[in-house]
Amino acid sequence: MLRTLIASVAIALAPLPALAGPEAEALIAGAAADISDPVKGEEAFTRSIDVAAVARFALGKHARRVSAEEQARFTDALSVFLADTFRENADTFREADIVVLGSKDRSETDSIVETRITPKGEDPMKVRWRVIERNGEWRVVDVEVLGLWLAIEQRAQISAILDRPRATIDDAIAALS
Repeated sequence: MLRTLIASVAIALAPLPALAGPEAEALIAGAAADISDPVKGEEAFTRSIDVAAVARFALGKHARRVSAEEQARFTDALSVFLADTFRENADTFREADIVVLGSKDRSETDSIVETRITPKGEDPMKVRWRVIERNGEWRVVDVEVLGLWLAIEQRAQISAILDRPRATIDDAIAALS
């Protein structure tokens, strides 16, 4: 019993790990304010995403077999794909009410930030953003909309393409067009 009490006190007095939440939430809140702005939207969206990390993740096991040049071309194609997707859906974000509801830290450098996005004249939807801190900078690496994590979905699609016999990185890049 005494050991349990001592262990409990020791745990209570131990320093708590730093929380990612406030910084991760600040990234999403700042990006949300700019993304809903008709002028700043696309640039804010692009700036908040770690495209290189998303591209490596999307390539999955195939990232090891492609050259640095091929990976760079895939990353560029993914960047264009994301920007085009944002442009196609810009009306959803334009003048939308975006509220950060909170976050759940996975570690000191990895957090899931939950938001409620209410497009003008439409029903609200919950969107979760996975953000990771690298080199002192927080960036988005995945987004969950309607129960689907988009980077995970992209990885499955790219893997299905590259798993085909004689498939090349050009096939994966073409799929992004």
